[in-house]
Amino acid sequence: MTAEAPAGLLARRQAELKQAARTTVGAVAAYIAYRLIGFEQGYWAVFTVVIVLQGSIGGTLGAAIDRLIGTIAGGLLGGLALVLLPHTLAGMTFGLGLITVLTTFAAAIRPQLRVAPVTAAIVLLSHTPGIAPERFVLDRIAEIALGGVIGVLTSMIVFPARSRELVVARAEKVLDGCAAVMRTLAVGFETGAEPAIPGEHAALRKALAATEAAMADAEREKSSRLADHGIPTAVPRTLWRIRNDLAQVTRGLEGAFTPAVAAILAPAAAQLLRDEADYVGRCGTALAAGADVAREDIAERYARFPAAVEALRGAKLTQELDFAAVGRLFGVIFALEQLHANLTDLADRIDEAAEEPARTPLLRFWRR
Repeated sequence: MTAEAPAGLLARRQAELKQAARTTVGAVAAYIAYRLIGFEQGYWAVFTVVIVLQGSIGGTLGAAIDRLIGTIAGGLLGGLALVLLPHTLAGMTFGLGLITVLTTFAAAIRPQLRVAPVTAAIVLLSHTPGIAPERFVLDRIAEIALGGVIGVLTSMIVFPARSRELVVARAEKVLDGCAAVMRTLAVGFETGAEPAIPGEHAALRKALAATEAAMADAEREKSSRLADHGIPTAVPRTLWRIRNDLAQVTRGLEGAFTPAVAAILAPAAAQLLRDEADYVGRCGTALAAGADVAREDIAERYARFPAAVEALRGAKLTQELDFAAVGRLFGVIFALEQLHANLTDLADRIDEAAEEPARTPLLRFWRR
């Protein structure tokens, strides 16, 4: 086993290296800023930068806002405990238990507040004698706000990674997974064997959840006017529908069709799935390039499957099947028809994205 060349390693780890550079620049900037301002415990600003800097501007903005909200809530509660309770062992023990149970319960209901328990405990336990509690709390909030602002500015300036790029990359991963499942299902139709692909469906669900998270970050960028990603919000929903269609086809193949039914339906279904896998590939290519989906021959390819379904109906082979088998057969047919319809809808949404390119209202001079 040979060691990877440094150039190859650097090329493969560009995203990680850029994130390391962003975090380093942000941490150093926060350190200089809090020293110039004169915050006594300004290292909170540095910690905040390191914590909130994400892989995209939208993700960083969301993390910074969540941390600020949690800090305000925890800081206020910790400050109240400092003011109202005696600074004795019993008083501090009671106060720590009270603010911990309150903030932990609130964070379980509202994940935005997940940093509140930590902040409340730090404010209560690290208060410097001689400093007014309200001044101590306000300084901590100001330091967190400073770190959040520097984090967001760093993500906008140092190798700016807009959420559109992340949405596209994660959607491409979903499409690659869908294409792989389609090809596996095509083999299942041809061989009559049940496709064993639970792991692929689980990976698809995980990739889809990641795509939705990236789209949420992109929408946050848009609402804050940092960038307009130009991708229709319907794209993740359409991808979910395609995945659900594939899951329904998979369930329908968990049992053999009669030889007569399989002779008519299986070849057309297998070819359709391979054609749809090619269609998925075109969608991914178009989405990455910001172009329209190439689909001049798609209608002609799809027409073969409805023709096979009509031939199946004309042969009246379903009369020989029991109720469960008929339901499974037409469930598969319906899922394959819906799969094509949802792929066409996805292609339409990608065409819309090509017509509405990403814009950066406040950062035009940083646009690639």
